[in-house]
Amino acid sequence: MEEQELLDIVNDKDNVIGQDTKNNKFIKGLISRNVAIFILDNDGKLLITKRSSHKKSFPNRYDLAACGNVKASESYREAAEREVIEELSIKCNLKFLGKIFNEFKENDIKIKYFTGIFLGHFSGEVKLSDELVELKRLTSKEIEGLINENKDLFTPGFVKDFIFVKDKLKNL
Repeated sequence: MEEQELLDIVNDKDNVIGQDTKNNKFIKGLISRNVAIFILDNDGKLLITKRSSHKKSFPNRYDLAACGNVKASESYREAAEREVIEELSIKCNLKFLGKIFNEFKENDIKIKYFTGIFLGHFSGEVKLSDELVELKRLTSKEIEGLINENKDLFTPGFVKDFIFVKDKLKNL
């Protein structure tokens, strides 16, 4: 995503209060929206991707199958559908699992956003975008073990999103 692309800026209740660029969002500490998409394959394993070294936020860390900012005037669902195409070159039905507020600090910059969390099912081949360098298929139990061993392998958003959905995944 370009640094000058417009995002909806929201208040602490997730109501749109304006628009600004991605770059200004970081500089001004504004709250925006993003999506997190978990993808399960037919074996019940989650697709996990590794962010490339050139990503501005949390490079070289494992993350969701797909995630990204919600563009200005875009819905959470529209953003989720766009992100799975952009990052994995796939289409699948997505189920909305819920929304949480995320706040993290990286390089003395506060990152704040509401995250719409989705779940999809897909077992075919994926083609990673240049933002991603690796794909793993892991069970929830394997992910929990890795987080317990070294949560810094993952983005903070992934850890928080995974904690939010792990019990929901058991009921699928």
